[in-house]
Formats: sequence, C-alpha cells, structure tokens
Amino acid sequence: MIENSLNTINDKNTPSSDSLRVNVSLLDTLMNLAGELVLGRNQLLQGVYSDNSKATDISSQRIDMITTELQEAIMKTRMQPINTVFSKFTRVVKDLCEQLNKSIDIIIEGKDVELDKNILESIKDPLTHLIINSVNHGIEMPDQRVTSGKKSTGKISIKAFHDAGLVNIVISDDGKGIDPQKIAESALSKGFITEDQIIKMSEKQKTEIVFLPGFSSSDKVKDHSYPDIGMDIIAKSIENLGGVIEINSVPGAETVIHIKLPLTLAIIPSQIISLGSERYALPQINLRELLRVPACDVKNRIEKVGNSDVFRLRGELLPLIDLYKILGIEKKYIDTEKGIESPDRRENIADRRSKRHLVINEKDIHEADTSETIPFKNRSNDRRVSESSATNIAVVSAGSFKYGLIVDDLFDSEEIVVKPLGKHLKNCKAFSGATIMGDGKVGLILDISNIAQMADLSELVEERKMAKAIEDTNKVTDKSAILTFKNSESEFFAAPLSMVQRIERIEASDIELVGGAKVMQYRGGALPLYELSQIGNFKELSQDKLQEVIVFKVKDFEVGLMVKPPLDAHEIVVKLDESTFKQTAINGSMIVNGNTVLFVDIQDMAKKLDTERLQGKDLLVNKKTPKSDKTILFAEGSQLIRDEVATFLNEEGFKVVVAEDGFIAWEILKDMSDQIDLVITSLGMPNMDGFQLTKKIKLDPEYSHLSVIALTHDKTNNNVDESDFDYKIKYDLKELTNTISKRLNLI
Repeated sequence: MIENSLNTINDKNTPSSDSLRVNVSLLDTLMNLAGELVLGRNQLLQGVYSDNSKATDISSQRIDMITTELQEAIMKTRMQPINTVFSKFTRVVKDLCEQLNKSIDIIIEGKDVELDKNILESIKDPLTHLIINSVNHGIEMPDQRVTSGKKSTGKISIKAFHDAGLVNIVISDDGKGIDPQKIAESALSKGFITEDQIIKMSEKQKTEIVFLPGFSSSDKVKDHSYPDIGMDIIAKSIENLGGVIEINSVPGAETVIHIKLPLTLAIIPSQIISLGSERYALPQINLRELLRVPACDVKNRIEKVGNSDVFRLRGELLPLIDLYKILGIEKKYIDTEKGIESPDRRENIADRRSKRHLVINEKDIHEADTSETIPFKNRSNDRRVSESSATNIAVVSAGSFKYGLIVDDLFDSEEIVVKPLGKHLKNCKAFSGATIMGDGKVGLILDISNIAQMADLSELVEERKMAKAIEDTNKVTDKSAILTFKNSESEFFAAPLSMVQRIERIEASDIELVGGAKVMQYRGGALPLYELSQIGNFKELSQDKLQEVIVFKVKDFEVGLMVKPPLDAHEIVVKLDESTFKQTAINGSMIVNGNTVLFVDIQDMAKKLDTERLQGKDLLVNKKTPKSDKTILFAEGSQLIRDEVATFLNEEGFKVVVAEDGFIAWEILKDMSDQIDLVITSLGMPNMDGFQLTKKIKLDPEYSHLSVIALTHDKTNNNVDESDFDYKIKYDLKELTNTISKRLNLI
C-alpha cells in the first residue's frame, strides 16, 4: 500500500484523527433542520391518518427539501480545506532540493477548496508521490536547465479548483517532460508491449505506458529519504476513490497531471440503468453522454472491427461493451407474440432475432427471407419498428479511454448513498459498492475502470484507432471533392472544391467596368471578375439579372469566375481524358452525371487572365523559397489533385516525382533513394495507402531520415493522428510550401 511506503514524511507519526472541528453556526443549522424534519414527519403522519392526499403531497415535498438541505449541511461537517495536504508539499520539495542539489520554486493555488475528510486522507500520499516524482525525474539539474535555455530554478505548480461538481487538482512542472519514444522503447525492451503495438500508438498513448503495473523508465537517482512509487499504484489509488487521472507532456518543456475527484464518497450522483430486471448505478463522474439508437439504425451504426463492436459517433468509432457478457448474465427478451420471456440467442448487437419475419406488403401478407424486399415503412410487424427494440448506450470514460456500455433501460439520475460490498462480493471486480434503491432493493455500483480492464479496453482502443485509419483511407481513396457548374446550357465545367473560397450571388448592376475589366466590390476591395470565354473557345456568358460568382484563392489573391447555376459539390474518383479537350487552363474531361465535364485548371486560368497581379509581379513564386535542386516524392491517388499539387510545387522551385499509389511511390523511392529529399503522401490510395507507405519508410534504416508529410484533402477530417507522420496539414498549398521549406531548411 502507498500508505506504508511513506515512512519519512514529516507527519509520519501523527495518527489519523477521528475527530472533526465543526463551526457552531453549522451545528445550529443542523439542529434547525432536524426540528424542521420532525415537523414534516408529523404533518406527513397526520395526512396519512386522515387520508388527506393533498396534505400528504405537501408534507412529502417539504420533507424532500429538508432532506436535501440536511444532506448538504452534514456533508459540510466532513469537509476540510485541501490546504491541510498542500501545506506539507513545500517542506517535501525543500528537503528533496537539498538532497539532490536542485533549485525549485513551488506555487500553490486553491488552498481553500474543500474535500471530504476521508478523500483528503486517501489522496495525501498519491499527491505527495506525484510531487516527489516531479522533483526526482521532472525538474533537471540547474546546469542542464541553463544549457537548454531555461532558468536554473525549476517550477512546480499545484492548483485545485471546482468544476462540474468535481474537485480538479492539476500538478505541473517546467522540467524535461516525458519522451514518448523513450517510454515506448523502454516498454518494448521489458516486454510490456510489442513493435506492432508501438507503431499503432499515438504520442499520448505512449506517454500513458507509465501507468502500466511495474513499469519504470527513469534512471536511478541517488538515495534520498523519499522513496519512489510507481505511477500504476498512484493511478490505482485515485481510481479507487472514484477519480480519474490524465497525463500530458511536452518533451523538453513541461509535464501536466490532471486529477478529478468527487466531493465525497458517502453520497454520489449516479445514472440508474438496468439489465433485465436488475438495476445498477453508474457514477456520473464517469458518464459522458447517453445515446438511444433506433432499432432500424442499429445495423448501420453498430459495426464489427476485428472481434469488437464499435459505434459510429460523430465521425469516430466508439468501442462498445455488452454488460451482459461482462457480468455473465443470460440475455433475455420479451416475445411479443407469446408474451413470455425467452433467451436472446443473438451473438452480435446488430443481429436480428430471426432470419424469417413477417413482411406486410400493400397487396398481401407473406413470409420472406429478407426484410429488404419492401420499404421499411411497410414492415409494421418487424420487431425493429418497436420502440422497445432500440439500443441504449451509456458513453463512459475510464481515464483517457472512452467507450460505450450497452444497457437495457436508462432511468433517472439520482444521488445514491454508497455502501461497502459484503465479503461474498469482494472479488467481483465489476462493482465498487452498493446502494439501497427507493423501493428497498439493492443496486450495485459499476466500477467503470475495472470493467474496461475486464473487457481488454486497451486492445479495443488500438482496434478503434486502426479502424479510424481504415475509415479515413476508404473515405479519401482515389476521390476528389469537386464543384460543378455551367457556362451555358450545353457547357459543363468543374473545379477543385479545395480552392473555392466562397460562392456569391450578385446583382448584374453590382458589376463595374474599370479600365476595360469587370470588377465587383468585395470585402472592402475590388475583386476581378472573369468568364470562361476569355480562356478558350467557349460561349459568352448570358447577361442575367442575378449572377453567380465563384471566388477562388490563388496564393494570396482572390479571383472571381462568373458562371451559371446549378452549382453542386461531388466527391468522385477523377479519371480524366487528357487528350480530347486538353487546352489552356483545361486539364481534361470526364463524364459526370451523364454530362461531359471539363476540368478547369484554376492556377493556369489565373495566370492567363490576371497576368499583371499574379505573374508580372512574380507573386506565384514564394520569394522566401529560392529555386532549389530539392526533389519531392508525391504519392496521390487522385489525378486531379496530383496534377494540381505537382504543378504548384514546380512553380515554387521544387522538382516533383509523382506516384499514383503507395506501392509505386515505394518502388520509386528504392530506385531514387539518393535523390529524394522529402515525401508527401495522401492518406487513401490503392494498393498501398499513406499509412502503410509511411510505416515502411520509417521502419527502413535507409529511408527513415526522410520527413513524411500527410496531406489531407478533407478539411473536416480530424481523425488522423499526427504522430503517424512528421507533419500533417490540411489541403492548403501555401501552408504546404512553407512546411516543405522549413523542413528542408530553405527559410
């Protein structure tokens, strides 16, 4: 136990006090509330004896209010300021600094924040060890700090505050931080994880390896009077109190540890759920949100990744845990036809209960093998129409992990009184305690952290991460977002949606003629307006009362292209015919929705039509980026984007070698290894995607020195982990140029 490890803390010989100091005014409040409670009881009894339902209701409400006030007042008697723990840290830091020859300032905030006395006594040792770890392993020696450009005196900050009904404690230091790669290598050498697991891990996941039981990556420090305790023991102690701990670190800069604790362990707010006929309490400190998935959507939104069920939640795949399986309870359902309870034999959440069910057609009733033969609205006897067939999910978090619990029903939120488990339930890891429900029955309190371990959540998270990568790959593979529009009733065009800034609808009277050129007032300036007849043998745009203008951005300038509606966005696989309609500012053509569509090269169009601004002033070339002999390998499955980016980089002074997929890029890299200076890759490509290509590059000693930039084309895509690549940037050619130049030391 942690308590036995601290044998040299200043108050080591001070026994835990069984007495509390309570303010006299608080005692007076308790006496008054007790008197009010007696009056409420008498009124309730009188209403019951006289069979007066109105008096009974009024007295019940009164007793409810008094009970709430009484509960709050009694809780205050147990509350103590957290400074009783924080005040000892100054001495601990001072003693360690003298023994380790370090100079450290400690800053304490939130001394007046109050916590339950039991929690304070339990949290004292974990917090002390976190401070010890910050001094021992976080803050560097004074000469090392000066060498790295820091002040010789380090700083440790401790801050406590209330937020969302919880007490938050943040411990931070400005030391050397935690190196995720070093942690991962240490864990690999000790057999805690495998190489495959390291490849899949994000930087944050590597950092959280420190919470593994028995893990330690620190070098041995010289002997001192304060022993080191593993982070796993500290984390377990905090979780036993119903709290959570998170760690974030910036190598060479800082480490921040964030702890969240309930105000008291005696009474906690909880969400009541049920499995079958049994009810359970889910602590709200672990609850994030509640979801109800209609029966008709279950099959589409709950999927299988490996052997695990996952739920698609706002673009993210959330691991699901079936409480029935974890608790070993037989799943049953009510047969609506027979009205009896029957075993549920479904193995997967999204499975149907029967392969054959009744289908009602408009003309007749017949039995079918699949429900897909008619529209869903006609399946009136399908169980999936029933509201009771919906799937309820409680989204919970255990530390940094988030997952969903499949439950039968969701009831109201209640404040429950926590009771310890009996001896016969001590080995049930899924429960942290018990409570007495309003009807007198016992309800067990779920231990979210232990349930995550019982379900091997760490493996689920890895599968989820890989599933997200696969999902992103499938979403982007070979597809480009384009905007289609018309120049006349028979002329169809398209342009990359990524270059579109805005689409404006203006009055024809808003178009001005300045020096023979059309312009419009736009954001305090003049926006030049062009039409496609100026770049090729196309029809002149008809003069309509309302005019559609697409605003494109080329470098730091904007140009307007006047077009005809309708304008529509598509995400398609672009395979251009580059010979039939190839001409100035036209990349090629392809069939889209039954029409021959010409793809406009916006950069080429801008150079041709806006020569003075864009080319005459040499603004298409970034003056910070000199012409160089650097060669870039660019892997991209979309021909449209491949041509656009390659042309842009060529104009910026780089040599570009393009590849249609990751496999071709790998072969090119092997043939030209001495010529390639940097690699840019799309995420989704056929044969070998961007994730696989990056993995091969980083694992091969001959190419591992190359920087790899992930270019994501979906501006809303935040699911790609930046740790998989040296850089990850959205589709922004200017930002891409700057990133390349910085990495190649050109600016």
